[in-house]
Amino acid sequence: MEQTIIAQNPHWSGKRYVNLEGRKIFERLKTNLQTKHIQILTGIRRSGKSTLFAMLINELMNENKPKSILKLNLDNPMFFEVWDNPALLYSLVQTAEKITGEKVNYLFLDEVQVVDKWETFVKGVYDTQTFKKIFVTGSNSSFLQNEYATFLSGRYLANTVFSYSFAEILKHNDIHSYFDLVSHTPKVLQLLDLCLEWGCFPEIVATKNEEIKTNLLNSYFDSIIMKDCVSRYQIADIATFKKMLLYSISNIGSVFSYKSLGAAVGTNENTAKKYINILNDSYILSDVSNFAFSLKENVRNSHKLYAADNGIINATSYRFWDNKAKLFENFVFNELQKQQFDEITFANNSGECDFVVKKGSEFIAIQICFALTPENTKREFGGFATIENNAAISQKIILTYNQEMPGEGVTVLPAWKFFGKE
Repeated sequence: MEQTIIAQNPHWSGKRYVNLEGRKIFERLKTNLQTKHIQILTGIRRSGKSTLFAMLINELMNENKPKSILKLNLDNPMFFEVWDNPALLYSLVQTAEKITGEKVNYLFLDEVQVVDKWETFVKGVYDTQTFKKIFVTGSNSSFLQNEYATFLSGRYLANTVFSYSFAEILKHNDIHSYFDLVSHTPKVLQLLDLCLEWGCFPEIVATKNEEIKTNLLNSYFDSIIMKDCVSRYQIADIATFKKMLLYSISNIGSVFSYKSLGAAVGTNENTAKKYINILNDSYILSDVSNFAFSLKENVRNSHKLYAADNGIINATSYRFWDNKAKLFENFVFNELQKQQFDEITFANNSGECDFVVKKGSEFIAIQICFALTPENTKREFGGFATIENNAAISQKIILTYNQEMPGEGVTVLPAWKFFGKE
């Protein structure tokens, strides 16, 4: 146990964590250091939550003793006894203090969702001001929505961590401005192609060897499925669960109902909905609903699914590189999520508009078209007309791979320009 704790805290020797690429969200997290609120990071595994922890530890080391900062990755099998007994977290802290001879002032708990009723421990040490600040990560979107999480109401600040945004990838490749963006279009398109095929997970972006990329993505995929889905939710029919996931990924962006999805994989509507909720909760898929202005109308049977990252698609047995349109649509959806719109839906009435996004009181309609041609132009422009109360839409945009053209009432823009600026 002691060796595991020491191994998880290399900063105790006074050395900073190195080779950490900048993240836009980090500035917000630095600002949050000024508050006593618990800092919670959620997001899919391998999206960079632990790296942000390392960046925060580096920041804290500017004015604090390294040994006053304790990081515990609770997913480590050495901590299995804690998983069913959150009270044992106290003993881990005491062990760390015995090793270092220093009081722990800053506590980092990584992958805390593996500990049953972890909220009781966190609430207790927060209310007694045992630490100056507590940091928590979790890989499930609902781990703050159970009955115990209500204990923490008003005590935390939560942020979702995604894989790299396209703007972050450009910045890591020395493209920092709009001038750089339009001056180095071939390089930008090359980076976009890499995102479409391999996704934006930080470790994948940093890896050049395609065989290693593939092995890493397969490892991510298996880890998410087994740890965050099968084990956490005690799924008995693993075969049907995986079949539904693979079927969903092979039909990214297609309109479906839970009933039709269940029938397609040989199960019923309730099981289909249950499994999709689990996949959505684990961030591996996003379940997007049909758009309507009234809340009552928004409860509809139509849904679309998108994978959390194009690398997830690559990790399955279905190779999509020949279907760049689907990869492009999935990439755009994830970039829209990283833009932190209040709501992302789609319009499916007499025709289809790929996305309707909401920011404050503003609605923006977005069509996705890899390449506009004489054959599809009428359909793509016509998709906007299918939205009910069309006059309430403030902007209409068609995002393409690399086409730009003027249009009355509709902006046609390359996705790399739309997402290339922070």
